[in-house]
Amino acid sequence: GEGEGDEEEGDGPPARGGQEEEEDPPGVEIWHTKDVDPVPQQRVRDRFLRQENDIGRWRLDEGSFLQLGGDHADGASIVEGGRHMMARDETPYDVDAMFKQQYFDLYVVDVATGQRELVKERLFQSNGASPGGRYLVWFEGEDYFTHDLESGETVNITGGLEGQFVNYDVTPTREQMPGFGTAGWLEDDEALLINDRWDVWEVRPDGSGGRRLTNGADDEVRYRVFQMDFEADAIDPDEPLYYSTYGEWTKKAGFSRARPGDTPEPLLWEDATFGFFGSLQKAEDADVYVYRQERFDDSPDYFVTRNDDLSDARQVTNTNPFQADYAWGRTELIDYENEWGRKLQGALVYPADYEEGTKYPMIVYHYELLSQGLHRYIAPSETNYYNVQAWSQDGYFVLQPDIVYRDRRPGQSNVETLRPAVAAAVATGMIDPEKVGLIGHSWGGYQTTFFVTQDDLFASAVAGAPLTNLMSMYLSFYWNSGGTDARIFEISQGRMQVPWWEDWDAYHANSPVHHIQNLNTPLLMMFGSEDGAVEFNQGVEFYNAARRAGKDMVMLVYEGENHGLAREPNQKDYRNRIMQWFAHYLKGEPAPDWITKGLSYIEQQDGLKKKKRPIS
Repeated sequence: GEGEGDEEEGDGPPARGGQEEEEDPPGVEIWHTKDVDPVPQQRVRDRFLRQENDIGRWRLDEGSFLQLGGDHADGASIVEGGRHMMARDETPYDVDAMFKQQYFDLYVVDVATGQRELVKERLFQSNGASPGGRYLVWFEGEDYFTHDLESGETVNITGGLEGQFVNYDVTPTREQMPGFGTAGWLEDDEALLINDRWDVWEVRPDGSGGRRLTNGADDEVRYRVFQMDFEADAIDPDEPLYYSTYGEWTKKAGFSRARPGDTPEPLLWEDATFGFFGSLQKAEDADVYVYRQERFDDSPDYFVTRNDDLSDARQVTNTNPFQADYAWGRTELIDYENEWGRKLQGALVYPADYEEGTKYPMIVYHYELLSQGLHRYIAPSETNYYNVQAWSQDGYFVLQPDIVYRDRRPGQSNVETLRPAVAAAVATGMIDPEKVGLIGHSWGGYQTTFFVTQDDLFASAVAGAPLTNLMSMYLSFYWNSGGTDARIFEISQGRMQVPWWEDWDAYHANSPVHHIQNLNTPLLMMFGSEDGAVEFNQGVEFYNAARRAGKDMVMLVYEGENHGLAREPNQKDYRNRIMQWFAHYLKGEPAPDWITKGLSYIEQQDGLKKKKRPIS
């Protein structure tokens, strides 16, 4: 309106004087650039920091007490047998960890004397001590190492093995990438079970060798040890070993079993998912086994059998008997290569009322890797605003593609991966290419907002809580934890590796707001006003740029909400508006006023008071 932006603010109300000012403490925090942990992070962790505990040794017979932990004993723990304590000292690397990975020096402490001995400098990942108390284990570079507390010897235990033990499946933006983890010890510290990308290895802790227990690499099937006795410290080598299995390209899953000395035999191998922790269990005092199974069109149910090979299992639950009364979609995999030749997949969900020969609109929901959810059961919900099943029920195909990245090109990588994914889905002949919409939240919201400033492929888009300006976002806080967003950009999801002043071109090229002039796709954006993950101002920046550039955009602001909507009325409202948005732009249904011309503040408030329901 007239005079908009011309107001000048004064210096605020005058300071209070007199007795009251002297009695009240000042409301000030001191933020210093030398703070290893920024004050907002310390504030969030205040209660935890005030309740830190240290380990001490108290000899009742002598009446002596010795503090073993302290300022230089992060994450200390007593090793089995009680003679040693394992401790990490992070302080030499705290300054570097302000923006990079947190390293530590690994120490072993003599419980009797408190004497501390350095085992290894500058580690990133420790895998604890063996249950027998003889070995310490850690991952460094591309291998696992042990330290023998009896001999003092340190050895590389995987260097001579053929497995790939370092996890490069994620974008390698860190100096030290993680390992795939360990799977437990055999009794008497005889051997350590270690995961590589596909298989499980039995490795001798003295470095004398190891053997591959599974053969998943041949078919790209991932094997992981499944322990049903959660209280056992070690694995009995004379008992059968159970594995969960997952096919990288088939998305099949199941369980296998290996008797001592044998290769695993498949027990279950289905187009289904069996859940995660605890999905296969055995009764403590009986030969009874239970597992949980679900499919996209079959809600999770439990199956029971008395056979250790899981045969003749009996279904004992029926969690959604009402589903038979409704039409239901199905899923299939699509294969594609992105624009630099990476082989990928996506999960394609059919409309619940699909009829062959009809072309349907499609919604693309994306984040990072999503095809592994092919068989995950999703129940329709009024409060789950990104509900794939609800979209299927409303007559849409839904594509959930896998997105991968190249360093310092997060937005550009998404464009180069998403275009071929959509093309592969459209090539099935079932989808109208003129009626495809894009949606995502947080990182997926960022990708959505960036894509529509680069390409006009989509008829409309919805972005929940997106990053829009990588430069200003880099300088923000992740208020929910109090940490800085700089670390997210340099060593985590942002994949930018360096601050923006060291690669201005990359930050500029991958920031949606810097390409606002190219926005031609109608865009719906959502933010909570108190978003503690992606600052609300990221939405404000993009909204103001779009408004100034005359672009077609609507921003929904939910007062008092954080990164995800918590209040049920807000959840339902946002869900309904997404449905209205896509119904208009992908189905051609009439648009309510809030989409076409907006509503004044008074109209919005009066409408809410009168209707007590979503304004239109």
